[in-house]
Amino acid sequence: MDFWITKLREQAAQIVSGEYNLGEPAFTRGPPGVFELSEDLDRLAQILADREAVRLALAYEVHHRVKNNLQIITSLLNMQAGRIANPAAREALGQTRARIGALALIHRILYEQDDIGGQGSLDIARLIRELCTQFRDWNRDRTEISFSCEATTVAVPLDSALPLALLVVEAVTNAYAYAFPAGRSGSLVLRFYVSEDGDAVLSVSDDGVGFDSAGVANSLGRQLMNAFTYQLGGTLHINSSALTGTTVTLAYRIGNLAIQPAL
Repeated sequence: MDFWITKLREQAAQIVSGEYNLGEPAFTRGPPGVFELSEDLDRLAQILADREAVRLALAYEVHHRVKNNLQIITSLLNMQAGRIANPAAREALGQTRARIGALALIHRILYEQDDIGGQGSLDIARLIRELCTQFRDWNRDRTEISFSCEATTVAVPLDSALPLALLVVEAVTNAYAYAFPAGRSGSLVLRFYVSEDGDAVLSVSDDGVGFDSAGVANSLGRQLMNAFTYQLGGTLHINSSALTGTTVTLAYRIGNLAIQPAL
């Protein structure tokens, strides 16, 4: 009897872990009561599988609706920006558009992923690659600026992908806005990689005119980057000079994740 109890425990453990394969009920040759209990567990597994299917369908629908709504807001901001003559107001509206666009992008990636309702994570390389595509599109008239991106392919939790993406938005939009005034040419480089011991590093660097970092310590962009860094439990360093340009570096602990070669 101990053998059958052990097998029933194994069946229950598989159901709890989500590894149980529905099909022909087990233990057809077991002693009285064992087969019936196995059938009950099988029915329970079927109920849980049905509920999980409904949950996944709802998750897809939520991300799809949120993505669509954010994209509509982004389009409205684009239309409004075209009607604003004041450069400062147009720039502020553009940054707001970029922030909302990043959120819409995250929801689109989550919607398109096969594991949308699973681990709550996304491929950071894909996120950064598509963010860079958005930046190039929004700044397509800035042909004097060379913008390159590279990122390690690794799945990061959603709760860290959000502040990371928004910090990227602040750093890159600030570089486009201030590093290359009066049509000055230059390069902008975004990199993300993860060391073997699990330290994630994001850097956004340019060879522009630089700025006095102390003078912008209380700016909205700096406050937002500090807040996102705090959410990630990391450290933020900003180095800037007229000779070397500006480099924004974020480092934080990402944990032991499966890392693939950089794209």
